[in-house]
Amino acid sequence: MEMKGLSIYRNEQGRDRFVAAYDQALSEWPVSYEISYVSTQFGDTHLIRCGDPADPPLLLIHGMTATSLMWSANIAEWCSGYYVYCVDVPGDFGKSTLLKPLSSKEAAAQWLLELTRELGLEKFHLLGHSMGGFISLNFAVVHPERVSSLTLLAPAGSFAPLSRMFYWHMFPAVMLKTQWLIDRAFAWCMSRHNSLDQLPASYRALMSASYKNCFPRLGLLPTVFTEAELAQCSFPTLLIVGEDEVIYRHSLSDVQAKARLLPDITLATVPKAGHLLSIEQKQRINQLVMKFLGKHAGNVTV
Repeated sequence: MEMKGLSIYRNEQGRDRFVAAYDQALSEWPVSYEISYVSTQFGDTHLIRCGDPADPPLLLIHGMTATSLMWSANIAEWCSGYYVYCVDVPGDFGKSTLLKPLSSKEAAAQWLLELTRELGLEKFHLLGHSMGGFISLNFAVVHPERVSSLTLLAPAGSFAPLSRMFYWHMFPAVMLKTQWLIDRAFAWCMSRHNSLDQLPASYRALMSASYKNCFPRLGLLPTVFTEAELAQCSFPTLLIVGEDEVIYRHSLSDVQAKARLLPDITLATVPKAGHLLSIEQKQRINQLVMKFLGKHAGNVTV
């Protein structure tokens, strides 16, 4: 698709290198898929669609800089009972185009509302990781009537401030874009029990191409939601964190205590998992998500 508006690419050569790495990783996608773009006032959102359109809809929102290709470890199981939309967030690394940044909570909620309206979804399951978790919870707070269930994988902010170490490890990789800093950032995100070797080679190549050739224009910082905001969310919610999570300034017990303000919350802690938990412990994450979704599969409207 022809780029328009604001660009995440450092230059045209960088765009070509990123697209080539994205397409290579997508060529290894484990299930059949369709690609589409949906227009909103914020730009054209790139989607990877998988599964049977007759199944309940499930939207996946990736973590910051991770792209929709992060779900390659999970998609085969999740699309076995759901029609899955893997969304590239405009302004973040991915194939969505950008007309204006998602520079506020209100803008992020409006983008997702426009996207789901264009897709014809009145009510749907929503799942997000890290920044995608924050974006998902933010939308659910504003439009709870549209959310059948919400699954949060280590959401950024939301229940506790980000650790200062998050900025210490991630920002140098974005700004200086050396391979050593990129590997350092992703290794820090993972449990000490795991290693970068668990990431598919094509995905590691995509992450390298992303950091070296792109600059994120998301313009949104994750914050902590108030007790009043959380208390009004009546939809079923699943919060999953790894026992070796690193992004929070507070302890996991404090994070989970704040999450209990959600009226219908299920909590799960996954051993030997850090911030990349959906890849580090993919089998356990897949089991937890499918079990949770199965309890609420009928509560959707398409």
